[in-house]
Amino acid sequence: MKNYLVQILIFLSFLSNAQPAPWVSYPSANQTAYGVYHFRKSIDLEKVPEKLVIHVSADNRYNLFVNGQRVSYGPAKGDLQTYKYDVIDIAPFLKPGKNLLAVLVYNGGEDRPLALITVQTAFMLRAEDEKFSFLNTDKDWKTYKNPAYEVISYYEMLFRERWFYGFYACGGGDEVFADKYPWGWETSAFDDSNWLAAEPLLFGKQPWNLVPRNIAFMDDHLVFPEKIRKVTGANILAGNWNGKTKLSIPANSKTSILVDFEIFTMGYPELTVSGGKNSKVQVKYAEALYEAVHLKAHRDSVNGLSMFGVWDIFHPDGQPRTFRPLWKRTFRYVQFNIETKSEPLEILSYQLEYSGYPYPEMATFESDIPRLNEIFEMSKRTLRMCSGETYYDTPFYEQLSYGGDNRPIAAISTYNSTDDRLLREVLRLYPQSENKETGLFKSAYPSRFDFDQGSWSMGWIQTLHDYYFMRGDSAFVKQFSSKIDGVLRFYERHLDERTGMIGTIKNQNFIDWSITKGSLPRPNEMREMKQSALLTLYFAHTLDCTAKLYNELGLKEKATHWEQLSKGIKVAVYTNCWDAEKQLFRDYSDKEIFSQHTNIMAILCDLLPPSQQSALLNRILTWNEFEEMASSYFSFFLFKAMEKTGQEDLYLDNLTFWYNFIDRGHTTCGETGFASHDRSDCHAWSAHPAYFMLSSVCGIKPADIGFNMIKITPHLGNLNRVKAEMPHPKGRIAVEYQKTKNGLRTRINLPVGLQGVFELNGVKKILTEGDNNFEL
Repeated sequence: MKNYLVQILIFLSFLSNAQPAPWVSYPSANQTAYGVYHFRKSIDLEKVPEKLVIHVSADNRYNLFVNGQRVSYGPAKGDLQTYKYDVIDIAPFLKPGKNLLAVLVYNGGEDRPLALITVQTAFMLRAEDEKFSFLNTDKDWKTYKNPAYEVISYYEMLFRERWFYGFYACGGGDEVFADKYPWGWETSAFDDSNWLAAEPLLFGKQPWNLVPRNIAFMDDHLVFPEKIRKVTGANILAGNWNGKTKLSIPANSKTSILVDFEIFTMGYPELTVSGGKNSKVQVKYAEALYEAVHLKAHRDSVNGLSMFGVWDIFHPDGQPRTFRPLWKRTFRYVQFNIETKSEPLEILSYQLEYSGYPYPEMATFESDIPRLNEIFEMSKRTLRMCSGETYYDTPFYEQLSYGGDNRPIAAISTYNSTDDRLLREVLRLYPQSENKETGLFKSAYPSRFDFDQGSWSMGWIQTLHDYYFMRGDSAFVKQFSSKIDGVLRFYERHLDERTGMIGTIKNQNFIDWSITKGSLPRPNEMREMKQSALLTLYFAHTLDCTAKLYNELGLKEKATHWEQLSKGIKVAVYTNCWDAEKQLFRDYSDKEIFSQHTNIMAILCDLLPPSQQSALLNRILTWNEFEEMASSYFSFFLFKAMEKTGQEDLYLDNLTFWYNFIDRGHTTCGETGFASHDRSDCHAWSAHPAYFMLSSVCGIKPADIGFNMIKITPHLGNLNRVKAEMPHPKGRIAVEYQKTKNGLRTRINLPVGLQGVFELNGVKKILTEGDNNFEL
């Protein structure tokens, strides 16, 4: 059935692209430079049709208005191989008589977000029904280049006065001069008589291979501030402020207002002001305040601290105006730095239109330990903040979809949502970055990175494995077999015949951040990695995932090859790196360096017999001489090792990172949990408690491929009470546990069509759809 649906979608896409898309641009526009452009088309309708579906896209981005109302923005991120157009029914926004279609198109230029892959400034709109083809973009559309915008460059925001040391990729800021802006351009009453005719773009072969959007449109609910925390230069009291009451800024003053949303959030903020002609309003965004450069304070603290971050600038013209940035902003704190001239300025309102992937009915978790419940909610919020048109590593700093980050994100997603469209999209897009020489993919994609990263290419394979066993989507996964083999062959070619481990390798391979500086495995001064047990075992683990996957997909010959290769590698690592005295694996055969990471991977790869793996896990958790410790991200693999060794009861005792996040005022999960690497306050790869609290603590797991059957074995540790729900393709799964003097009172509710088994302490109970109540 899934194959059939895929074929239909491909066929429909072919039909919709049978004729070249009617791309237009502003006449003589610089093809790649920063610029903001407006397009308008007036139409007369005798009556409103029941349906009027259009396809719309742009390079870089568009905002579509119909009769003055914002209808959509996009297109969804992609690349030139699969460039997206949005499919929108505009009939609900039309009226009999005169109607206006208005579109803002912008190109971020050199400072555009790194995830945006572009050819040139361009816009395309076409009607799906030919009888409405008069809507199609052509020379009858009018266009205007907006002179009000200037870009605030990466250099200006990040490097002129350096405030953190790390990577930023979310685009430049906007500086907007209200006196140059064509206010009302999206309304029918606006006079566009001096606008130019749009210029049709003609190509031998169009550079954008258009395909329909295959993910949901973003959630767009409103979010409001909670408090004003600090004010200088104006008679405004700190305290509760929801952004709906007026703030007055005196003339000829310099004023600073620090606003706290009290949670980490993202989207399109809208600042509405009046008066203040010739004033300047800098709107600065931050996750937290700083004690010093690159040193964040407690996330709730503001006194005596510095506000560092990225920013926009708005120059009012004295009239009531609303400023909204072109690209989404991410923050907890917003600071208005205002310089007025002869007129006072009034801030009439400030609100955020949230922009993130819609997760309507996520999982829930409630226990008798409130801080544990807070960790679960913090982790869920992190998933939401890191889900847009792709998954994000960090929404404040990068908004990029990394192959390795996506493994824990996928696990969180499949336990908190049955909408797998976003997950499938990031899995589909990623191998389109393939380097034809190496067979490897870029570290993040879509992106304009110019290097590939082998470890994250392997992480993509591991995620495909997890997705298949969770959802059973064989048609989707099987299409990537040649890409999987290409990644594995690269590392197979780099096996050292002498040691049997991966020998000398020069490509980039990231597996975790170091607790001190840099990343793991560490390259030498020549940027080479040599005989790394960690990288070799990461490869072996990927081979194991592939062999399991291929055996289920019927690719038996390939499965056997990769399985045999994995066995040889494991023997090699054991032979070269096992330290019998310390009962641990070294990171290198010739160096006395030990990490939790290598030993965690040794368990996942079965380097020791199952009877010895529990002892190794205990060493990982208790030995205090490791040079490197697993971060909050790599703890995903540590918790998988607990699962593998049947020691999931240890999970609740190893959540120090997440308790620390709470203690430091986080409302989302941080990047590493290490004080040495405290860049991002919101990193989805660390949000896996929203997965493990359901899979390990509540014990909810698929009993077969595709989760058509369920197996439940809770691991409650010191919890006395737990109540949880999670979505499933057949409905909601609900569990409730209560410890009593007689044992464990259990209630499990399964949706129609789902059955399974409950096992605990050697006792087995058959589970049927509906309510299951018992006490053990």
